[in-house]
Order: sequence, then C-alpha cells, then structure tokens
Amino acid sequence: MPLAAYSSEAHHPKSIFASRTFWGAMLTAIAAVTPAVGECVAEYQRTGQVDAHRVANTIVILATTGLTIVGRVGATDAVYTPRGIPGPDRPR
Repeated sequence: MPLAAYSSEAHHPKSIFASRTFWGAMLTAIAAVTPAVGECVAEYQRTGQVDAHRVANTIVILATTGLTIVGRVGATDAVYTPRGIPGPDRPR
C-alpha cells in the first residue's frame, strides 16, 4: 500500500488511548512484569527478602515501556515497511 494512504492519519491528533502502539506497549509490559512481581511477592513471603535482580528487571521493563510511549507521542513521520511485508511501501 502506498505511504500516502497513511499520511492523513499523521496530521490528525488522536487520544493516546486510541493508539495501538500504546496498548501494545502496555500489554507487553503487563505480561512481562506480572510474573516477576508475583515471584518477588512469593519470595518475600518465604524468605522476608526481595530479589534485587527481579526488581531491576521490572524497572527496566517499565522504563522501556515509557520510552516506547514517549516515542509514539512524539512521532510525526510516517513509517514504511519493506516490500512484501504488510504495511505501506517505501515512497519512491
């Protein structure tokens, strides 16, 4: 599909909550963080200690999710995909 078909979306602001990128980032973060938090809580209940490695991993996941959302909010240029992959083709 030509890139021009997608360009009109770039000029009309939409709510962040209407963004598939936002929801993809959020759901990925939830899927990644939930098991780590559950394991941390279980370990704390067993030992009274928290694994710093799991806490650090959770912080990294949340930080990269935040960067993804900031990138989406600041995005102004349309993107294209390589020929043969679904999405807009590179402009000629």
